[in-house]
Amino acid sequence: MRFNQKIVETILTKCKGLSLKKQVKREEGRFLADKSYGFDTMFFVSRFIQRYRFGNIYRRDKRELENEYIRDLFCLRDAAQVGNYFTEALALLRFVNAMKCDSPDVYEIVDNDVLDIYSSSFENAYIFHYLLVYSIFNEHDLWNNYLSFCSAPTLAAKQYQYESYRKKYAAIDARVKDPNALWSMFTPKYPIVVLNYANRMNMVTRTGNVTENIVSRTDIALNVQGSRANQELPKKNAYLDNMSESYIIETLRPYLAVKMPEYKQVDDYLDSFSISVADTKLDMLDAKQGIVRERKSQGELYKFVGGNKVRTVQGEFRNGLLQKTPHQCPICGFAYENFLIASHIKPYAKCDDTYDAMNPNNGLLMCPVCDKLFENSNYMTINPETGKVEYIEDIKNEKEFLYLHEKKIAYDYIDCERRHYLKWHYKNFKEKHNL
Repeated sequence: MRFNQKIVETILTKCKGLSLKKQVKREEGRFLADKSYGFDTMFFVSRFIQRYRFGNIYRRDKRELENEYIRDLFCLRDAAQVGNYFTEALALLRFVNAMKCDSPDVYEIVDNDVLDIYSSSFENAYIFHYLLVYSIFNEHDLWNNYLSFCSAPTLAAKQYQYESYRKKYAAIDARVKDPNALWSMFTPKYPIVVLNYANRMNMVTRTGNVTENIVSRTDIALNVQGSRANQELPKKNAYLDNMSESYIIETLRPYLAVKMPEYKQVDDYLDSFSISVADTKLDMLDAKQGIVRERKSQGELYKFVGGNKVRTVQGEFRNGLLQKTPHQCPICGFAYENFLIASHIKPYAKCDDTYDAMNPNNGLLMCPVCDKLFENSNYMTINPETGKVEYIEDIKNEKEFLYLHEKKIAYDYIDCERRHYLKWHYKNFKEKHNL
């Protein structure tokens, strides 16, 4: 099976000799922490740094832009923790010798390869994390502990192995003063959860409990539902679903702790949804400052194309709907797939960015008639709280539309990120028709 050997060799070279004992001095950086263990954090922050660096210098003189970027991408309220996304990402970049900081808020970029890898894709950001942990564990003879954790036959046995690993980790990590303190309990959790995703192993909580649940991509990402998110609406993070697991597994196969089934086809991630999201947000920040610049590609050297996909916004949008929703109109039940239309809820021309334009949650598969009624809130809308179909008086008594009376779409359609867009459509319908 073909896999990206070049990126593996590059990352392992960068990570060679890194040690947990390096973290004694704050200016030397920090291994995986609360925010930096999220592959999406490192991807988004690295692309911001690449955009706003000046030569080999990155100055943190744009804190308001950093915070706006993070709040927007991660759907956060104005929480005090927003700044930590950048602070902890920069600490990790110092730890891996990609950047150094000799004066407050002035960072020198000393290794462009690391930033290029982290900013090239979600997949490569995670692969860097995995191989970084792999290298650290081998440096401190922790890899054998991890192998024992993976091979433990029961949950209780895995818990025992995790406790053995945690105590050994705490004895090595120079920052951990009291291995039983709550903060110290978090510290060994992050690296093992990173490894557990590719190895399909159990989740470990912040307090060190091994659970039945297998680690998923949302367990190693930060843009997930939580206490600092907008609780009224689901997170806007559909791009997490597009991460190519086949590419990750085949790239990391020689370094996995367990034997994984081989993928017959390795998916590519060229021109991915997440890259479009990040760069559009950055373009919006540029426009806010009156900056016009030529878009430069990032991380092209580390791209991998395993298939022959040609991606377009509308093509990705329709494919996403076909993958995530039933192949029938949710209003009338029409199910001839070739005639189903991938209807945007918030019209393409009014989308704020590429994320909204490509997001399957901003759409419904509709028959041609329902699509026409629904288009741009002209005749019909859907209540985002109840799923009830509402329409204008002019068509209420038309016999062709009697099927709309008291019609509700299935709750699964609205109990997700789609509610963001249905709220826009519903509000637009009310305003357009003075209701």
